[in-house]
Amino acid sequence: MLTDLRSAALPADAGDAVVVVGSGAAGLALALALGDAGRRVLLLESGGDVADPGAMAEGDGLNGGVVDALPYNGLGVGRARVLGGTTQLWHGQCMRLHDHDLQERPWVHRSGWPVRRAELDPWYARAEEWLDVSGRGYEEDRWSEHPGLPRVPWDPAHLQHDFTEYLRQPLLGTEHRGRLAAHARVEVLLHATVARVRTEEGATTGVEVVRPDGTRAELAAREVVLAAGTIENARLLQLSDPEGVGLGDGREHTGRYLQDHPIIRTAEVLPTDFRVLQDRYVVLRRGGRRLFPKVRLSARAQEEHQLLAATAVFVHEHAHPGLGASRRLALAARARRRPEHLVREVATAATAAPAVARTAYRRLVRGMAIGERPSHVWLQLWVEQAPDPERRVYLADELDAHGLPRARVRWTCSDLELETTRQMTRWVGADLERLGIATLRELPSMTDDDAWRGSVLDAAHPAGTTAMAPDPADGVVRTDLEVHGVRGLSVVGGSVFPTSGYANPTLTVVALALRLAERLTTQAALPTR
Repeated sequence: MLTDLRSAALPADAGDAVVVVGSGAAGLALALALGDAGRRVLLLESGGDVADPGAMAEGDGLNGGVVDALPYNGLGVGRARVLGGTTQLWHGQCMRLHDHDLQERPWVHRSGWPVRRAELDPWYARAEEWLDVSGRGYEEDRWSEHPGLPRVPWDPAHLQHDFTEYLRQPLLGTEHRGRLAAHARVEVLLHATVARVRTEEGATTGVEVVRPDGTRAELAAREVVLAAGTIENARLLQLSDPEGVGLGDGREHTGRYLQDHPIIRTAEVLPTDFRVLQDRYVVLRRGGRRLFPKVRLSARAQEEHQLLAATAVFVHEHAHPGLGASRRLALAARARRRPEHLVREVATAATAAPAVARTAYRRLVRGMAIGERPSHVWLQLWVEQAPDPERRVYLADELDAHGLPRARVRWTCSDLELETTRQMTRWVGADLERLGIATLRELPSMTDDDAWRGSVLDAAHPAGTTAMAPDPADGVVRTDLEVHGVRGLSVVGGSVFPTSGYANPTLTVVALALRLAERLTTQAALPTR
């Protein structure tokens, strides 16, 4: 059921319903899993209906904030207030974290998850089913699905292959809107902006909601889950505390240890035969599935050289404007939106008709990449970040349209991130030259720290601001995702990751949401605590 607070009243009491704040990947998976298990759910979304063409732009005004240190895309353009949340922006890449990513690593501060990969694997399997991912894995053996592309034999002491798999339909709000509208136990409240969580004597009592007209109302609830994203989860906990710190026994950790995936180009790749890399290291299609092969830093290399997890991709640029226009048209069609300057884009795409036809044949018939020679090939690295308490989210003096302090983000990159990308680049370059595939022309980021930090981008994959830990001395939420010392208040999303590896986070987010759904369902059948 979809209810818009612009024309409907906010209920005063949730009764026995779980109140879920945020309708992104975590909120949707959690709400639907709870509803399917027989629990009532009120799913609160600050933005509007994804079916409304203006909803995305309408919600942007409440995002953004203040950025200290390095620029940070994840605060503004990397977030969406609309049914489906940030999944309405993403391309749908999924992969599991490696066991090594979850283990304690002495050279990585605060590393080590309180759950092991074996505990997460059943939830990963359920998340893959929920997201319609094949479940065939993400490692080297996926090359067998493309027998015409012999794998590149990287030196396994340093480098290995990984794959991400794309969702068939990554826009989860669009995908699940009909199911939500018809669900008997899940009610979505649109334009319901949560201003703070209410607590009393160590227990949740409800949330304060800002209605579209700016007035505020209380929604009483015994169970509340924050699933509003890494930035907003931390901000809501801070807004709920008169001192602006957070809630619970581990409140001092709220907003700290912000991590993302820094993205940096370290070299231009000069191939001897452009087809060797372009045929392999692009999105591959087969049987309705899309795979993206990547080169990752091996666990052995990380341990022996005390480096972070990282992955490398080859970015192939094509200068023909018609190919660029064709790609933009295809992306707009996949997102079900009308492209800006439609007529001009179509006319520009027509100038590349022969190349587009060849590309279409290779993609649709052979499942391969564009066959045209690229104008440039770049080596681009994505690297994890070691948790740092000074990299953080906190409340700004600047207020949003509802009179609430905006988020303030301090995002930095440490020397360990720089060294990891540079060492990996050297190993990739050595292997490419050894195999006769290419040579590298290093960019200034390989030797100049200022150039590195001046060109690095974040992936809008924020994590870590409400980290899980068995002890409140080390984190905000328990291993079961309830806030330490606050009964009935849980948090789910990338914000609970102690570390984030280099994997795209959404599959892990959904796995944790489904795990939480089982706990809340089982808990409801037990005597009141």
